[in-house]
Amino acid sequence: MLDILKHTHSGLRWVALILLLLAIVNAFTSSTYEKKHRLINLFAMVSLHTQLLIGLGLYFISPRVKFFDGWMKDAFYRFYGMEHISMMIIAIILVTIGHSKSKKGSTPAEKFKPIKLWYVLGLILILAAIPWPFRTALGGAWF
Repeated sequence: MLDILKHTHSGLRWVALILLLLAIVNAFTSSTYEKKHRLINLFAMVSLHTQLLIGLGLYFISPRVKFFDGWMKDAFYRFYGMEHISMMIIAIILVTIGHSKSKKGSTPAEKFKPIKLWYVLGLILILAAIPWPFRTALGGAWF
């Protein structure tokens, strides 16, 4: 079960990142707001919410999350026990705010403006919170 959740969470990361990037690129390059833009924005947000649910499952069963005396002094356990989940939840909240504000706009510019701000802020936090393989102390992987 742990391996299935871990690989699903890691693999869906790429889907979420691609959808988020696509939504951001559309916001900066499109002059008209069409149904496809709304759907990409929605799917980006939904993919992040799905990641959150899988991540919460991992949070409670993963051996990478351990709370013991002094766990905050250990970079590995602090990252998985506090930093990763906190930054990801904040990022998902930012993207959700952006999606909500985007729906309220009446012109294409008013619809794309929240995506430009909130989705970009969310993406920055997500990229900072991913345990990338080059962060060797965290034991991350590309997939």
